[in-house]
Amino acid sequence: MKILAIDTSGKALNAGVLDSKTGVFFQHQHLKNEARAHSSLLLPAVISLLKQISWSFEDLDRVVLTQGPGSFTGLRIGATAAKIITDQTNSELIPVSTLSAISKSHDHKIDKRFLRSPLINARNHNVFSSLFDQNGSVLIKEAHFPFSDFISLIKKPTCFIFEAGTGDEFKEEIRAHGHSFMEFSTAELIDSRVLAEMALVNKPVSSVLFHPNYLRKTAAEMNWLKKHPDQIGKSS
Repeated sequence: MKILAIDTSGKALNAGVLDSKTGVFFQHQHLKNEARAHSSLLLPAVISLLKQISWSFEDLDRVVLTQGPGSFTGLRIGATAAKIITDQTNSELIPVSTLSAISKSHDHKIDKRFLRSPLINARNHNVFSSLFDQNGSVLIKEAHFPFSDFISLIKKPTCFIFEAGTGDEFKEEIRAHGHSFMEFSTAELIDSRVLAEMALVNKPVSSVLFHPNYLRKTAAEMNWLKKHPDQIGKSS
């Protein structure tokens, strides 16, 4: 199966192409000062990867991307690109949780005694997070939590995984509860090969119906709801 993997959920662009039959894999090489430049980097990166592996867009079987949570703008850019590619070819769209991709990217580095909790800083001491056991089964579903509330739900030794420089405010609380943590650069947080391999086990969805999973409303939506409280709880 010929797979294109795209992650635009964070500061760095992670992308790769994998031929699951031969094991051949190429990944986007990160450049200096490319943070938050997904709109200008994504398409050239994809074209370069396809050239390296000698594929055309029409050769792709599946396009896998991180569906969120993460950067609102980044997720929209990745979703738009993936939907265009799959709409214009015969390839399938495979969305995966950003948090699951983070956890799976570093699973082999974590002591088997520990549960896994990927974490994204959502500001004001809030987080996007979830909890997995050693086999990858979900113990706490991903959601937007006050961190103190979330960590109080965890009763077994856990390793928190987050981007370097984004989790400093949580470290003392993690240690106080007897847990550990691992932090990685934005370019290393999600392994594009692991993301590509997730396309082999996750199910495809309709590109027409697919939307990023933000796990919370945008600032514009929240401001609108403040002005229209009668609309809270109603579907769009």
